[in-house]
Amino acid sequence: MAKSKRINIFGLLIIVLGVAASLIYYTGLTAPSVPEAPRVYPDLLEFNTMSLDFSVLERESFENLRTFGDIPVRPGATGRENIFAPY
Repeated sequence: MAKSKRINIFGLLIIVLGVAASLIYYTGLTAPSVPEAPRVYPDLLEFNTMSLDFSVLERESFENLRTFGDIPVRPGATGRENIFAPY
């Protein structure tokens, strides 16, 4: 009976060590990695000082533009049923 008890304790010890090893493996012992700071490209910094001139939208020629055709566009029978089918 003492031998059987030793085998049970040994088996339990192996299982506990296996669970502990798997936890250590999957969670990792290393410190979490810090993501690298994003790089700012010097050319992109020019967009900070950029301004848009919307005065073109106030011109008479722009205001006189009219819509051509029906809005919304009415769907019709166009194109092929199966665009991937061979001709």
